[in-house]
Amino acid sequence: MADPIRIANCSGFFGDRLSAAKEMVEGGRIDVLTGDWLAELTMLILARTRVKHPGGGYARTFVTQMEQVMGTCLDRGIKVVSNAGGLDPDGCAEAVARAAQNLGPMCQSNRSKTAVTPG
Repeated sequence: MADPIRIANCSGFFGDRLSAAKEMVEGGRIDVLTGDWLAELTMLILARTRVKHPGGGYARTFVTQMEQVMGTCLDRGIKVVSNAGGLDPDGCAEAVARAAQNLGPMCQSNRSKTAVTPG
């Protein structure tokens, strides 16, 4: 029998706790961290934001969460799967890539482990 895969979820909609990703990553051994930002209310919020601010069609809270946990996820080999890109997956991918650059050498030395892909 294969080893179990431990999956933790940190979001079900745009208004979930900002601390949830950190709580999941620090709360025990996990293999995958997931987040869902495509609830109907979230899509409405993202659409309204994008009208007022072009490039605002993704869940910026996800980027903040990744800034908090990206280093630990890389250290522990935790995969992150999310649809936080919403209406602007390319913008979200770029923001997460910038966050990785800002985190410095730790994330840069693990670049081969880091893949940010929209879609």
